[in-house]
Amino acid sequence: MKIGKAKFGFTQKKYFKLKDGESTFRILPPLGELADEGRWSMFYKIHYGYKNTKGKLRVFQSSLVKNRKSGMIEVPDAADQRIKDLKAKLEEAKAAGNKAVVEKLGKLVSGQKPMYNVDSNHYLNVIDDQGNIGVLKLRHRAKTALDVQIKKLREKGVDPLSVDNGRYFVFTRSGTGLDTSFQVDIKQEKLRIEGVGEVNRDIVHKLSEELISRLGEEAAELGKLFRALTADEIQRIVDTTDLLTGQSPVIDELFDSRGDTSGGDAGDEGDDDSGEESSDDSSKASAASSEAVAAAKAASEAKAKADAAEKAAFEAKAAQEAKAKADAAAAATQAAPASTPAAPKVETLSSNATTAEAVSDMSDADFLKTLGL
Repeated sequence: MKIGKAKFGFTQKKYFKLKDGESTFRILPPLGELADEGRWSMFYKIHYGYKNTKGKLRVFQSSLVKNRKSGMIEVPDAADQRIKDLKAKLEEAKAAGNKAVVEKLGKLVSGQKPMYNVDSNHYLNVIDDQGNIGVLKLRHRAKTALDVQIKKLREKGVDPLSVDNGRYFVFTRSGTGLDTSFQVDIKQEKLRIEGVGEVNRDIVHKLSEELISRLGEEAAELGKLFRALTADEIQRIVDTTDLLTGQSPVIDELFDSRGDTSGGDAGDEGDDDSGEESSDDSSKASAASSEAVAAAKAASEAKAKADAAEKAAFEAKAAQEAKAKADAAAAATQAAPASTPAAPKVETLSSNATTAEAVSDMSDADFLKTLGL
């Protein structure tokens, strides 16, 4: 009978992201439930900004699915739509020169550290050059540069992710925002050969027994990094969230109903420093959670039909009430003597002369109410 050593406590997964300058990582081969598929990376579009009532960050996958040919939305995402609506209002305020509105909305959806953000990245299990095992998140451009180097090695008969013949890759990041660029090179060492001089040679890395024994605790199941919710569940979170704090009273209920998985790393704020997304990879991420997408689509279609029926009934009732009011007003006008009432004073947020002063005096909550948010 085999006897193992007891393990106590929980090992927190490490998360890496590329910083300015050089970062070195060895990509690990496919692990866990993705080993048989040969998948060594996963792409996710993740929502940040939502919390439970205790203020704990709860991140989840975007439910958005678009038809790649028509561009039509097949499965909606209320959290994604909220961000688009807020950004649209922000652009309107910028165009109007309304600094007070820009300042308030900017905290929510603008800059490198916005409160609400959908973050698109590839995730890989890696080892850094200090021997630390963790999950590396890569922007699409960085992943593309990595793929180029891997392809070159494979054309030479080298599998750089293999157990016995792996390679370290040097990632060089420079620039900011949309101007961020990534370069990937194979880490090499210099050798001096008599009669030849200095030559460069790839550094070959073999996974030792000690490293392999750590993978179970320190590497991640890439297919289970983030919570997948249906479109209706995301809509419920958005509807119940305090926009200023991001707290929702139902988010824990929805997360707990799906079992106790990580739901993402609360230490990662999801800063969107490159502002890029990949529609192709978004489709791959959606395919990875096809069951959730199918359920969300069916539920969304049923909800859309119910909403349409409710809207039609509401509009019919509103039309009847409007007609009744118009008829009553016409009758009153005929009965009363003609007069010219003074026009009421109207003050709108679109007036730059009053907007900055009016908005600056408002609380954040009152300001958001004026935007219908």
